[in-house]
Amino acid sequence: MSLADIRFLGGNNIALKIPKFKYDETVHFYKEILKLPYLGYKDNAHAFQHGPNTLWLDCMINYAQQDVWLEVGANDLDEAAEYLQEHGVSRRDEVEVHENSKGYWISDPCGTIIRVNARKASE
Repeated sequence: MSLADIRFLGGNNIALKIPKFKYDETVHFYKEILKLPYLGYKDNAHAFQHGPNTLWLDCMINYAQQDVWLEVGANDLDEAAEYLQEHGVSRRDEVEVHENSKGYWISDPCGTIIRVNARKASE
């Protein structure tokens, strides 16, 4: 595979990083006002079905405002990393650690955090 063959596809996860002072109110909004299908409390976050995606509401103790994080899948993680580096996209692995994960973090030019994970063969 050449770097020209790298393909990215939207992932299954969207994370809202919510300041602690707005967290309960925001969970209530998605659960009781919008009534999105509730998937439960997992990995220290409330999860909701959001169309074909999972919307994660993460409580952030040290945030002053909310932030949105996205996930994309790449058909080859190593070549995608090389492709991104060649296009001036720096890794942002300092933002969050995922143990036992081959994926990594990047950001777009305005700072939106993006998780790059391996795409499944069927995607």
